[in-house]
Amino acid sequence: MSLQLLSGPRPARRRRRLRAAAVAVAVALALPAAGCSGGHERRSDDDTFVYLSSRGLVTEWDPARSYSDEVVALSNMYETLTRYNAVTRRTEGVLATRWKASADRRTWTFTLRDHVRFHSGRPLTAQSVKAAVERTMKLKASASYVWDPVEKITPVGTRQVRFQLSRPAPLDIIASATYAAWIYEVSDDTKAYRATARGTGPYTVASWNPGSENEVELTAFKDYWGGWRGNRYTKVVYRSVPQSSTEAQLMTAGEGTYVGGLPPQLVDTLRGRPNLTVYERPSWQTLIGLMNTQKKPLDDIRVRRAVADALDHRELIKASRGALVPSDGLIPKGMFGHATTLDLPGDRTRARKLLKEAGYGPGSGRTITLEMTYPAGEDTIRTLGDLMKSQLRPFGIDLRVEGLAWSSAQWPRAKNKNPAKRQDIFVMWWWPDDPEPLSYFRNVFRTEKEISYNLAYYSNPRLDRLIDRVGALTATDPREAVRTYRRMQEILIRDAPVLFLGTNTYQRVLNSSVRGFVDNPAYANVVFVHDLTHH
Repeated sequence: MSLQLLSGPRPARRRRRLRAAAVAVAVALALPAAGCSGGHERRSDDDTFVYLSSRGLVTEWDPARSYSDEVVALSNMYETLTRYNAVTRRTEGVLATRWKASADRRTWTFTLRDHVRFHSGRPLTAQSVKAAVERTMKLKASASYVWDPVEKITPVGTRQVRFQLSRPAPLDIIASATYAAWIYEVSDDTKAYRATARGTGPYTVASWNPGSENEVELTAFKDYWGGWRGNRYTKVVYRSVPQSSTEAQLMTAGEGTYVGGLPPQLVDTLRGRPNLTVYERPSWQTLIGLMNTQKKPLDDIRVRRAVADALDHRELIKASRGALVPSDGLIPKGMFGHATTLDLPGDRTRARKLLKEAGYGPGSGRTITLEMTYPAGEDTIRTLGDLMKSQLRPFGIDLRVEGLAWSSAQWPRAKNKNPAKRQDIFVMWWWPDDPEPLSYFRNVFRTEKEISYNLAYYSNPRLDRLIDRVGALTATDPREAVRTYRRMQEILIRDAPVLFLGTNTYQRVLNSSVRGFVDNPAYANVVFVHDLTHH
């Protein structure tokens, strides 16, 4: 990826813009309850799904390069061979109707759906699938690494595609990845992907207005293979609204169909309104604090472990007011490899002992000063940061917390060539590229010669070896893969390059007219609009 966000460092980027017609904050909380049959009528077109976002979305239109917030729009324009169902924990067909694997999981054959056309009108064929995946692999952008096991792609007639792998891998899961798995019509002209759609999905681009309130508008692709039966949304608008309170007001007034990421206190004001429905479920988005293992004093494992032990995680979760649930480790609940019996940090007596051994702590005469950065505009993280300061102070640790603009300040500082100028603790959200936990480890904690995403600057050869073998184990010996993921997490807990600050609870607010909404944690913040109907 370039300087967009990666498979995981995808914090909520806040692009604050001046609005010509801003709505007073107080009005948002003062509006009376309104229902579909009375009060405020839904002002948006009934056939239009209005997705409210606190930030601008599009940084990259190319589906092979995209690795940021535009995923919520692109997922409605492009499709994958399969999609992961987080409830059944199985993949389901999208562009592929069936697939089979050889006994050694090194040869996979996918059968394509009939009568699928690209937005250009050209038919989907085995050759076009081969071309899309090979181009994505060649570009080596975004999450293209998910295809690394693929050695050769062979069309078998026009309706089947055979993938030959260099090692066993769960290719049906890989083919369902959030990023880099889209099938698209290949063009040698890079401009061909700008503000347009070259996929097979239900919607195409009607307009793109960067910097404006209605940033992206999509319209129905009339020849979509899934059809348009029933009261489906034929238009989708992605509307950028920087203030959470304004988002809440727009939902109450019926001018928004969906909003996610509101502060819990604002969500509470919307509960019980007859025209709105609140959906909640634990996500696969984990909040982590990466500790700088190359900078004093956090280069001392005793100090890192002491910081982790000194935090009262239950108090932090409580302070989030429902935005977070406790982390059981690096792998969130509901995902393959999740464990509930890890020996997580939180022993404050041990923290004092470790600090004393390292020559710090009360009575030592030495104060530890740490700088913690987080993406500016993240209210929950700011609240947690203030509480962490007070929790660490009795241990002789002065935590200085600063919210920085992601792309222009926090990220560049973390990549500074001089390790001494980098932050001490880098806080960000992380979620996987595909419905398995490998990217939590491979992208964030595997040794890097040139720093990309390992922002703890951490290296452990034993962990590297486990990371390199666990993908094949997932395909051939799932039980051993689960045991391996446990060992990997135990290494991280022992070496303490990371703080487990909690797992995000999705709190979505939708207009009550929406039917069929399912919050799938495998596709963070994506709403597959064609799956929905309205009354």
